[in-house]
Amino acid sequence: MNATKKTGRILIAGGGTGGHVYPALATIEALKESGDYDFLYVGGRGGIETRIVPKYNIPMQTIWISGFNRSLSLKNFLFPMKLLSSLYSSWKIVRAYKPQVAVGMGGYVTGPILYMASRMGVPVLIQEQDAHPGVTTRLLARYARKICLAFEQAKSHFSDYEKKLVVTGNPIRQMGALSREEGLKEWNLDPQNRTLFVFGGSQGSRAINTALNKLLPELLEDDSLQIIWQTGQGEYEAVKAGLSVQDERVVLLNYIENMPAAFAAADIIICRAGASSLAELAMAEKATILVPYPYAAGNHQELNSRMVEEAGAAKMVKEGEEWHLELKAALETLLRSPEKRSGQGAAGKKLAKPNAAKHIAAQIDALIAA
Repeated sequence: MNATKKTGRILIAGGGTGGHVYPALATIEALKESGDYDFLYVGGRGGIETRIVPKYNIPMQTIWISGFNRSLSLKNFLFPMKLLSSLYSSWKIVRAYKPQVAVGMGGYVTGPILYMASRMGVPVLIQEQDAHPGVTTRLLARYARKICLAFEQAKSHFSDYEKKLVVTGNPIRQMGALSREEGLKEWNLDPQNRTLFVFGGSQGSRAINTALNKLLPELLEDDSLQIIWQTGQGEYEAVKAGLSVQDERVVLLNYIENMPAAFAAADIIICRAGASSLAELAMAEKATILVPYPYAAGNHQELNSRMVEEAGAAKMVKEGEEWHLELKAALETLLRSPEKRSGQGAAGKKLAKPNAAKHIAAQIDALIAA
């Protein structure tokens, strides 16, 4: 006889960037394999999740919340109002949906909904993506039944909650299913050329875009180089209008839905050091130059970058005066050396945790069954 499939209602929250949304979607896919669950996704009003999640036919509701700006900003005056509104909306959502478990995948949106769920007796699981945990995770830790960590290094920040901790890694979209040739076909690129893939996270990076544009004339003197460049939606028009060189070997895109294809196509990658990007890079086994976002909370992107660099899986280049010259030098080293490229890819593979989504799903299953 076949075992009865597990059922239940799971509320899952995460948003603000694709780095929170895609791990949530990967976890949902793993949960669908383990049980016949019902899902409700809670995101922030106007967040990137409102554009991504509906495409997966997952029911979604939103709350009116945003992050607190660490610099002096008029937007901060709205924060108390947004927080109160979000807590009330969260109470209504939890009361109506009656989840068996509430799961937070990162971002400011998880704060009100998970706090309210815990106060209403719903078991809460938090997934922390960074080696240096964010403020929301640290505040919610006392209310969580289980805290899933991406890195062993994060344990030191939760010494009071040791029994709740489990290291699972970061859940990601499936990587490695596509060959390099299949990835290149997505943009009709030449398989004989080396391919540089540049992106600054789901929202783009003005600093990386500016640096690459400065380097573009020299880079394209190499006839065997082609570039996939995701600018970010807000940056696309400005980058397109200000391109230093017009060349068909440069594929300029505002946003890439098929990131597995871009990773598969790449020989070298330049990107920010968000935790989800790092998890995907480890699975993709590609040579990488990391440019940490210098204003990330707790400087977590530099800490992430340093950890990966020390493992031999990437080169870190920090922003600063004339930093594009250091970026150029790092890129030229990788372009000249197939051995360095393959060495970084192999080192990245050792950091990969391909079953992270399944491990987190198992923890959620256990909370529902308890």
